Amino acid sequence: MDNKPGIRRNFARRAVSYDRHAGMQRFMAQELLKQAGGFIRQARRILEIGCGTGYLTEQIRRANAGALVVALDLDAALLERARARLGADPRTAWLVADGETWIGGDFDVIISNASFQWLAHPRSTLAAYHRSLAPGGVLAFSTLGPRTFQELGQSLQEAGLLLGLAALPEIPAQGFLDRGNWKRLLHQAGFPETRLRRELVSASFPSVGQFLKDLQATGATNPRPRPFSSRLYKTLISLYRAGYGNNGSIPVTFEIIWALAQK
Repeated sequence: MDNKPGIRRNFARRAVSYDRHAGMQRFMAQELLKQAGGFIRQARRILEIGCGTGYLTEQIRRANAGALVVALDLDAALLERARARLGADPRTAWLVADGETWIGGDFDVIISNASFQWLAHPRSTLAAYHRSLAPGGVLAFSTLGPRTFQELGQSLQEAGLLLGLAALPEIPAQGFLDRGNWKRLLHQAGFPETRLRRELVSASFPSVGQFLKDLQATGATNPRPRPFSSRLYKTLISLYRAGYGNNGSIPVTFEIIWALAQK
């Protein structure tokens, strides 16, 4: 199911607040740069999918000032913030587009940070990226896996059982692809040799409420939202705190996958 309209809406609403709350996304980008930095420095043409407010774009520019960089995102408001971050640069092209439907050119590097978990058609999209890479070109991305927010998912299930609810709001992360599926899809797309690294990273928040507010502030929420009732919300918070709280804070797990695939 294509959730792109909801994804665009969520991130567009949070264009101003995104950078203040996107610490994990910055960490993902930094590790991605370590993995792909050598290829970025040598590239002549780079395509960035889902550039958001331009954090990774700026780092790419610092690593390689001479390359042509095409940075695209679903939302114009995010692109405007990215353009303002980098300033005037004739070697950077900004494009409002869906990275799954606009794929062209001949790139040395195609790169994306914390956005591939939202792909609606990963199999065909990865194959299109393979076609858009020059010989020897590299696809590098970071994404979130299905164990992301596992404490929230478990607490929500327990709350639903306790309250006798037949249906619950969806936690999108539970449907994200895992490392094995990404490896299989990359191989099917034409990348015989891939390097994938997976890591479970735990972040601490002062409360469940603050975690959910921060999540909303980055736009990374359900693209097809179903409201929580007050009763379910209170029960969820109570169970999360009771099951996982420690010394006045609660943990939040992020399953991060970094991938590097060369044509």
